Amino acid sequence: MNISHNIVITRPLKDVAAYLSDIANDSVWQEDVLKSAVTSQGPLGKGTSGYEIRSVLGFPMRTEWIVTLYEPEKRLLFASTNSAVPYEGSMEFEPVEGGTRLRYRFSTKAEGIAGLLDPLMEFFFGFRFRANLENLKTILEKSRPGA
Repeated sequence: MNISHNIVITRPLKDVAAYLSDIANDSVWQEDVLKSAVTSQGPLGKGTSGYEIRSVLGFPMRTEWIVTLYEPEKRLLFASTNSAVPYEGSMEFEPVEGGTRLRYRFSTKAEGIAGLLDPLMEFFFGFRFRANLENLKTILEKSRPGA
């Protein structure tokens, strides 16, 4: 399954990148994330590890992940280290007139029966990712100074 979405948020790049680099915010803007936390020490960077508990089809699913590449205010790549379905993803930030373009990509390596259901899962999770990004946009744009 491969999901890719772009969204423009009318906030400066540094604000968008800072918000998304704070893992504690994941459960605020992603409706299906019940809890998330960093488990390693130090600032966010390559090798930072953490976990999330996400509601998947109504059931809590814990996954563990690691940051595989981090370029502040440019991009963040991540991959699962312990998950029922291995995944990897990225967030890329680009300044545009009036705000920031966020490119969010997510892919899984489903096997067996999950692999057969890939098109259905891509539709369902693609819809969820779009809704989460719209929620992110709303949160960040409403928190603008003076808004």
